[in-house]
Amino acid sequence: METLTLSRTHIIVSSDKSFEQVVEAIESIAMTDKLDLAVVEQIVLASNSWDEFQEALQSKIGSSGLMTFTKIDHGSLMSLAFEGNKAKLYVIGNPLIAKQMLEQNLGVGLYVPLRMLVYENQQGKTQISYEKPSSLLGQFQNDKILAIALMLDRKLEELTTKVTVF
Repeated sequence: METLTLSRTHIIVSSDKSFEQVVEAIESIAMTDKLDLAVVEQIVLASNSWDEFQEALQSKIGSSGLMTFTKIDHGSLMSLAFEGNKAKLYVIGNPLIAKQMLEQNLGVGLYVPLRMLVYENQQGKTQISYEKPSSLLGQFQNDKILAIALMLDRKLEELTTKVTVF
């Protein structure tokens, strides 16, 4: 057994927009055709090659270059236990980008696709929270992985800026 202690950079972006406005914006940018893992699996099964898969998937990727694989409505789940919760977890990424890192080191699969939480804090302020990809993936000490992770940092920053600013 090997144990690594890693530092990571946690990003929290606040918005004056309502929770519903931010969620709607994220879903319009990163959710093309309500894509989910089952659809990706269908595309995989229908494809005879990586090129065929890539071509079929390309039309499903949102304008941000990312897509939502799944979302978990933590707020809805927790509404049974206590009130005032608005929180959605998005699992987002792009298999075409992930492939470039996974072929370098399959361990990257622990961190991709990425996770982003949109929630309303105790003061009623909408926030987006995520771990900076470069801080998670820098541990692999691979220049290609790091370059892609830095590009993902920019994509997440652009996405959060686009959905949180009026």
